[in-house]
Amino acid sequence: MKYIMAFGIFLMSYLHLLAQPEYARNSLSLVALKFDGRHDNIILSQFPSLQPPEKFYFNPLKEPIIVLSGSKRPVNEELPELLQYIPPDNIKKWLEDKKVAQQILATWFNRQPDGSFNVDVLKQRGLYNANDNDFLAASASKRGESALMDMGLKLVNQSYVLVYDFFDVMTMDEYYDNKSVASKDRISNGYKAKVKSYLFRLDFSEEVATQFFNNYWTSAGDKDLALKARAFEQANFKWIHVANQRVESEATQYNANQIAGLKKQKTNEELIRNLLADVMEKVTPQMEAGNDAFRVKAMVSSVHPISSKIGKKEGLSLDNRYFVYENRQKKDGTIYKKRIAVVKVMKVAENRQVTSGKSESSEFYKIFGGKVDNMGMYLEQKNDAGLNLFLGYALDGMTGYTGRMDYFISKFMGGLVPAGKSGKGLSSLLVYVEGAYDSKKYTDLDEDPFEFTRVSLGIGKDIYPFSGLYFEPYLGYGIEFTNWTIEDEKLSFETEYAEGGLRLGLHISAGVQLMGSYKYSYLFPTKVKNESTGVTDTYDNYDDFFKDRSKAGFTAGLRFMF
Repeated sequence: MKYIMAFGIFLMSYLHLLAQPEYARNSLSLVALKFDGRHDNIILSQFPSLQPPEKFYFNPLKEPIIVLSGSKRPVNEELPELLQYIPPDNIKKWLEDKKVAQQILATWFNRQPDGSFNVDVLKQRGLYNANDNDFLAASASKRGESALMDMGLKLVNQSYVLVYDFFDVMTMDEYYDNKSVASKDRISNGYKAKVKSYLFRLDFSEEVATQFFNNYWTSAGDKDLALKARAFEQANFKWIHVANQRVESEATQYNANQIAGLKKQKTNEELIRNLLADVMEKVTPQMEAGNDAFRVKAMVSSVHPISSKIGKKEGLSLDNRYFVYENRQKKDGTIYKKRIAVVKVMKVAENRQVTSGKSESSEFYKIFGGKVDNMGMYLEQKNDAGLNLFLGYALDGMTGYTGRMDYFISKFMGGLVPAGKSGKGLSSLLVYVEGAYDSKKYTDLDEDPFEFTRVSLGIGKDIYPFSGLYFEPYLGYGIEFTNWTIEDEKLSFETEYAEGGLRLGLHISAGVQLMGSYKYSYLFPTKVKNESTGVTDTYDNYDDFFKDRSKAGFTAGLRFMF
C-alpha cells in the first residue's frame, strides 16, 4: 500500500509538471515618473497609496517617485502620440540610479537596519504561494515543508516594476475650455488623464542569485557585515524590459447643482485616488494579455463540476474566463498545447491562507468545447471584455435589420456572492441595447416605403444546459417610430412596447455563435403627432396603421463575443 501511495504521488507530480507551465505569484512594485507636467503634484502626492491587485505580492518602495523635473521626455515627437514611448534604456538607467532593485531585494530578504538579511519573508511567501499539488509533492519528499519554503527563492526572479508616466492631465474645466463647451453644458468636475506604463522584470536568475549570496548576503553579527552591506548598496542589478501599456482614465462627478450631483462633493484627493485605481484596473488586463507569466494557470482537479484549486488568492472572480488546455506531443517529440474547452467561474474558493493540502476548489461551467478531464488538463486565464455584438434580421412582426450590444454585468456581481458559495444564479447575467431599421410598404397606395427605427434595452441571462448550446430568457422595453407625409401634412408615429422572449445560441467557435430568438411585444397606445399643427392623437391598435407589425417575431443572426 505504501508503494502504491508513493507511486500515486509521483504520478500526480509528474502530470502536474508535464501538463502546464507552473504558475507562481508575481510581485509588483509601482513607480511614477515626475516631469514638469500639469497637475503632477496632486497626482503624485496620492501615488504612494496605490497598490496592485491582490493576486500580486506588493513590494512597496521608499521612493516610488522618480523626479525628472527640468528634463524633457526622451521621445521621438515626430511619431504619432500612440508611438511616443520612452526608450526602455532610459527607464532602466533611472531605476538603477534610484536603486529600485535594492529596495525590492530588501523586502524579499527582510533587510534589517544594520544591513543584514534573513529569510523570514521568503519563507512566508513561499508557503503562501504553494498549492495543494506542491504540498503533496513536498510531503512525499524528505525535506517536507522546507521544500515549500525554498519555493520562495524562485519567486524573487518574478519581481516586476510598473513605471507610470502621466501626461495630458487636465481638470474638467480645462477639458471644457479645450472643447469650447458652453457654460450650461459644463455639468461635471474632476480629472482626465492619459497614462503610458512600462513593465520591467528584475533579473534574479540563478547566476545573479549566486552572486548575490556570495557577495552581498550577510547575517547579523557577521564580521564583514559593513563591507557587504556597502557593496550591496553600490551594486547594479539588471532590468529586463517586458512590455508597454497605454490607457486613458477619468475620475469625475456631477456638479453639486446637477440633479445627479452629490451635495457633499468628493475632494480633489479622493478623485485622484479613484483615477489611480482606475488606471491600475485598466493596466492589469493589458499586462495579463501580453505576458504569459501574469496569467493564472492551474490543474483541473475534478470534473463534476469542473474544479480547480485556485481562488481569491489568485484574483479569481465570478465569470472570469479560462481556457482548458491539454499538452500533446508531435511525432518529432515537440510538446504543444491544445485547447479543449472554454469555461467561466461560478464559484470562488476562499484560499487566502497557507495550504494544508486540502484547499477548497473553485468551480467552473463550460460554455464551449469538448470533454474535460482531470488527468493532466489545466486551466489558463484568458481575459475577455464581457461584450457581445449581435447582427441579424427580424423575420416577422417588427421586421428589420437588427444589431444588439450585450454586456455581462455578472462580472461585477462577484461581491454579492460570498467566497465558497455558488454564484451560478448570477453567472452570464447581461444587459443589452438593441437597435433596428426597416423599410417597408404596407399598401399599393404608398408612394414611398415607411422607414422604421426602433431601439430597446433590457436584461437577460445565458443558461448553458449543454456545452456550446445555451438559451437566454430576456425582458426589455423599447420604442419604435416612423414618419408619413400625406399631401402637405407630416405625421410622426411613436409606439412604446415591452418585450420578452427567448434566444437560443449555438457556438460555431469559442467567440462566434449562431443565434435565433423568439420575441413577443406588448404594444402601448400609438402616438401620432401632426408636425404641422403640433396636435398629438393616441390610438390603441398599432395594426390599424401597420398590419401584422404587432405580431410575435423571430430573429436570426450571429453573435460575436469579445
